[in-house]
Amino acid sequence: MNIVNGKMLRVLVAGLFLALCLMTGCTSPPRVPESVLDTPQHHTSSGFKLLEKGYLFDAKREFQLALQLDPDYSDAHRGLALTCGREHQFAPAFESMRLARDTARTDREKALAYVGFMRLYTLEQGEHWLDKTKARFVDALHCQKDLPDAYFYMGIAYKLADRPQEATEAFRKVLEIDNGLVTEAENELKSLLPPT
Repeated sequence: MNIVNGKMLRVLVAGLFLALCLMTGCTSPPRVPESVLDTPQHHTSSGFKLLEKGYLFDAKREFQLALQLDPDYSDAHRGLALTCGREHQFAPAFESMRLARDTARTDREKALAYVGFMRLYTLEQGEHWLDKTKARFVDALHCQKDLPDAYFYMGIAYKLADRPQEATEAFRKVLEIDNGLVTEAENELKSLLPPT
């Protein structure tokens, strides 16, 4: 009986110690910048460039550095979420995207977080993924009308769902807005055209 109680006590103490370590780790103050380029904006910008090139490990490091400087930096949470999604780690991806949405300081940041959800649903292709993507598309446009990112990634979702007509309409809307992702939309439209 005493051996069992002793083991339970050790497990309880170890659990409390672990909880204390986690709580103090979560409340540590932001890291102090070490140089003029050591800013959340710079790290996040670098992270998105690395993510675009497929350097997921390096991209994740940049987003984490940004969050060390500003734990409420929405774009860094969004980048981290997309990186995790590309690694097929969807539970942390969706959690980071929720943080991106919840820490958004502007309508644009919130809209881009909703676009981030669209991208994660499209990557995961889980149950009712297209319906969820369309719902977040509406949310994104509610936050910022005529956001090319929303139309572009809705087009990607329609393309993957084998709905070429809707995909074409979404990519054409990106061209109509003419405020980003134009070249990418043109390339997607070319891929949807029947071969001649």
